[in-house]
Amino acid sequence: MYRISVYIPEETKKIINLAARAKSKAESEIIRDALKEGLKKIYRPAASAQALLDLAKMAENLPTKRGSPTNVSINHDYYAWGGEKRKR
Repeated sequence: MYRISVYIPEETKKIINLAARAKSKAESEIIRDALKEGLKKIYRPAASAQALLDLAKMAENLPTKRGSPTNVSINHDYYAWGGEKRKR
């Protein structure tokens, strides 16, 4: 475990103390638990990867017109600005 020092408002210290007493835990444990839960809400490491997977699922369900090109990922230059068209 690492040790860090932070400054907190007096009111926050009182709340930590009350929570520690109410749950019969050490203040340090209350702080660790609160940090862990708070970080889950503001930072989700897999959020960006999950967002890409969700986007891919949404793209699969997009309606397409008949005759739409199916090789856009290969010929993106051609479709974007008229580059050379490649064969699969």
